[in-house]
Parts: sequence; C-alpha cells; structure tokens
Amino acid sequence: MATKEKNPHLTRIGIFYDGNYFWHVSTFYYQFHERKSRLSVGGLHRFLKYQIAQLEGTSPELCKIVDAHYFRGRLSAAEAAKASGDVLFYERLFDDVLNSEGVMMHHLPLSRTGKGNKKKEKGVDVLFALEAYERALQNQFDVVVLIAADGDYIPLVRKLHALGTRVMVLGWDLEHEGDGRRDNTTTYTSYELLEEATYPVMMNELIDSRAFRSDPIVNGLFVNKGQSEERNREVKGRPYQAPQARTRPIDPATVKSAEEPTALVKAETDAPATTTETVQLATGPEPEITLSVHDSLETPEVKVIGHIDLPEHKPALVLGEELHDGLVRGQINALKAGFGFIDVGAKENAFFHYKSLNGINFNDLLVGDIVEARLGRSEKDQLVASDVALIEE
Repeated sequence: MATKEKNPHLTRIGIFYDGNYFWHVSTFYYQFHERKSRLSVGGLHRFLKYQIAQLEGTSPELCKIVDAHYFRGRLSAAEAAKASGDVLFYERLFDDVLNSEGVMMHHLPLSRTGKGNKKKEKGVDVLFALEAYERALQNQFDVVVLIAADGDYIPLVRKLHALGTRVMVLGWDLEHEGDGRRDNTTTYTSYELLEEATYPVMMNELIDSRAFRSDPIVNGLFVNKGQSEERNREVKGRPYQAPQARTRPIDPATVKSAEEPTALVKAETDAPATTTETVQLATGPEPEITLSVHDSLETPEVKVIGHIDLPEHKPALVLGEELHDGLVRGQINALKAGFGFIDVGAKENAFFHYKSLNGINFNDLLVGDIVEARLGRSEKDQLVASDVALIEE
C-alpha cells in the first residue's frame, strides 16, 4: 500500500514530554525564579507553533500539534494518600490541564531503590523513546519536539532524523542554591543532545533575555495568577511577530560612498533673482556658508565653501583572518535561542552554542558583531566555533 504523500502546506508537530524533567523546571520557576509561576502547557504549545513557524519559514496557522504525550513515574493511590500534602489532588489537577490540552499521559509505577528505600523512575525513558519513534513512523511528523534533557535520547534523535523528521529539543540550564528548607535545584541539558538536534532551543536564555521581556508569547509560557490556562492561551492586541535576532544599524562611516569625496560641495539652481545672506561661523573663518533664497520661494541655493573633514576610511574586514593562538576573525550572521552562526569567510558558516562563549553573555550578542573564535569539526563534520569572544574594531 502506497504511503500518503505529506501535505507541503502543513507542518505537523508531535510533542513528547519527559514529565519528571518538565515538573522540575516548572517547580524551579514557581519557587525560585522572579516570575513565581508555573509553566503553562497551553502557553508552551502556542510558543512552539510560533517558534517552529519561524524556523520552518511558514505561518503559525499552518503549524498544527497533531500528537502530544507525557511520560512520568507515579506513586500508587495508596502511597500517594499516605504522602505528605495533597499529592493526589495536585496530580489530578495537573492531569486535568494535560487533558484539556490534548496531551496523552503515560505513567509507570515508581520502583524502590537500594539506597534509603526511595522510590525512583524506571523504564520511563525507554517507553518515551519507543513511543516517540513508533508515533513518528505512524503519523509522519514534520517536526518532533522533545522536552527532555538526557543524553540517552541521542539515539532517538538520530532515528527520527533517519525518517526525515526534524527534531527540536527544548532545554533548560537552571541552578539555584537551596535554603534550609529546600534542596539545591540543578538542571542541565546534555550538550551532545542539543548538538544532535535540528533545532536546539535554550529556553532559560530566551525567557531571561531582556529583548523578550515584554513579548506576549514568551510571557504566555507562564500561568497568570487568577487566570485559567484556557484564557491564558489568547494573544491580544496587534498582530504578533515571533522573537527574532536583533540587528545593529549599519554605521554610515563604514560604508564606502558611491561618489568620490570632495572638499567643495556646491549646489546651484537656474532661478533668476536671488537674495543672499552670508552667515559666518563662530569657530573661525572657514567654512563659510552662503544661503541664497529665491524670490519664488523655491528650494534655497546652498553653497558650502571650505574644507570638510571626512571620516577616516576604515580598511575592509578580513573574515577568517588568523589573529593569535589559532583564533580567527568572524562576524555573527544569525542568532537563535541559545545558538547561532558565524561567517568566517569560508564556504560554510561556523555553528556556535551559548556554552562556547568566552567572557560574554549570549543575550548581549547582536547580528553583525565582530568576534574571534577557534574553529573545529564535530563528529558530523560540521564546522563549529569555540572560545567565541567579542573583539573591538
């Protein structure tokens, strides 16, 4: 039986949650972050539509979440009833949120470990990978979103790529020192997993970026207190533009003029009679500016006589030029959420990750910045940059 041809005008999205990871991230924002709010499932789904639309070169209306799954270990009802706090109530409350967003839940019983007889997840990551791959085979997703941090999912990403499916990984790097009542909170996303993904997105960089502080989609990632998730999904106001890399305006002094510079600039008109007024600058005898106003009240004649100091010509930048200690000069030509690309004068651009930066913050970078970097090759023979630092030109 022939397989159904993919609709070129629709981007089908499948989302797979590592529930324990997602819960830890949501708790971090609720307890330790200045937002003091949990992540919104509906807001996250809306964010993904806009983000994928931007990366895929389409519109959010043509990006559809056709499948979503949530995987987590869970206590039995009897054990949850004995646990401190309203564990059953909050689990059921979150189940309602997932149900309202069309997310299918997969729960496995927690297993006891040898140390301290604590309960621990077992087999959840295997079920996660098997379901994601099987669903991708059946549903032929265009993009699969993994909300996960473990490097163990790298084989899954490679298998999905073999199917022709793009993979987005949402990652968070979070760290907070606990107080007397709470344990330290530390969450990191595998660098190798991010490097393997088609679209790696570092969410903590984007959420904390000053550029997106008033962005409605980014703010919608969090549950507004006193509002339901259903209401939180609406985008109000003017048409929304997805977060894009900021660009620095071009300095006119660095752009070579199409005309040759001259020390005498003269503009004359063919108007008959003129009234002339001479204004002498207080700074000295030169330059003298003569303003001639036509009787017909047309555009005045302007004569500038004197020497004009032109900007000193700057030599053209040589991208790929070796500077020192094996570092080369480059120019940032693209910035995404947590990664970007550098033009180093070669046939291909060099990929860099926010962890590759040296002495600078990713949020302070702009497209057009001149940087120095050390070049190398990844296992997939991709040109990558490390030790990326800004240089003054």
